Amino acid sequence: MHAGRTYRTREAGLSLIEILVGVSILATVAFAVSLSFQPARPPLDEAADRLAARLQVAGEEAITSGVPVGLVIDDFGAGYAFYRYVDQRWWPLADHPALRARRLPDNVRLVVRDAMFTANEDDPAGAAAVPVIWFDPAGLTEPFRLRLETAEAAIELDWQAAGGLSRRAGL
Repeated sequence: MHAGRTYRTREAGLSLIEILVGVSILATVAFAVSLSFQPARPPLDEAADRLAARLQVAGEEAITSGVPVGLVIDDFGAGYAFYRYVDQRWWPLADHPALRARRLPDNVRLVVRDAMFTANEDDPAGAAAVPVIWFDPAGLTEPFRLRLETAEAAIELDWQAAGGLSRRAGL
C-alpha cells in the first residue's frame, strides 16, 4: 500500500505582513487627511504674515535691483502696492509676482504708525502715488511701524534700523 502524501492547502485569509501593510496604508491616509483639516487662521494673522513676507522681499528687491522700492497704501488702508523709483518717478511693481498690488480681507485695514514720510493730503485725486515708506538700495531703510487692524484686534509690524522685522500683537 502506498501511503499518500498529504499536502497542506493554504486556507483563505490574510498573512500578518498583508495586515501590517494595510494598517500602514490606512495610517498614512488618516495622517494626510488630518493635516488637511487644520483650523482656519484668522484673516488678520494671515494678512500680517503675508505683508511681513512681502516687506522682506521688497527690502531684498531694492538691494538686488539697486533702486528704491516703496510701499503705497491704497483705498484708505484696504490694500497696498509696491512701487519702484525709476527715472525720477515711482512706477508700480506689476512684473514682480510677490510685490504686485494686493487687497486686504474685508475687515482688515493697514495703517502707518511711524514712517519717515506721510501721504500728502493736498494732492488731488489721481495724482501720482508716493510711497509712505521705501526701502533703500544700500540697505539703510529708515525704521517704520505698520499696523494691521480689525475691530477686535491689531498686529504691528516694526522695521528696525538694523533691517529686522518684528511682529507684535495688540489692540
